[in-house]
Amino acid sequence: MPNENIRNTRLPVRRLNRILTMFFYEMKDLSDEGRDFPIRWHIMHMYSSSQLAKILAIHRGMEPELAGIAAALHDIGLVMTKRREGHDRVAKNYVYGFLERYNRESGAELPKITTEEMDEIVKAIVRHREKKIYSDDPLVELIKDVDSLDRYLHGVYTEGPHLERCNKVMKELRLNKNNVSNR
Repeated sequence: MPNENIRNTRLPVRRLNRILTMFFYEMKDLSDEGRDFPIRWHIMHMYSSSQLAKILAIHRGMEPELAGIAAALHDIGLVMTKRREGHDRVAKNYVYGFLERYNRESGAELPKITTEEMDEIVKAIVRHREKKIYSDDPLVELIKDVDSLDRYLHGVYTEGPHLERCNKVMKELRLNKNNVSNR
């Protein structure tokens, strides 16, 4: 039986869907040469992280679209620089530039990303690699959790802080009594 709370409605994610499309078109023709990870991984990770972020945001009582946008763009520094090392620190300018371009190109058809939203997104992206550090910022923590869980769900070997976060989220969502392992 369908959940009455979501019947005959639509999740407001039009901005997110446009951002996913824009970022996909930026990535799809990039070369794998000199990259730490192939472009196909970034595309897959962008879409699945965005979906997981919406689910986790809904579960935690947060804004799903904002969480989805932050998750979609969380590795933009890695995509643009080709390197994992330091990609979180260089992401700030890429994210602001990308979201400002979205605002210019969306015209009157879609709502703009506000300055406050941009700042929240950037903070979460810049801090997403700090997996050992727990903060009071719900969006920062959500992006760290999503990044860890998405890697695991794609079959990437998961250990340390990533594994701890996976187990925490799985327990939170009551998905697995046995917890996540590296079998």
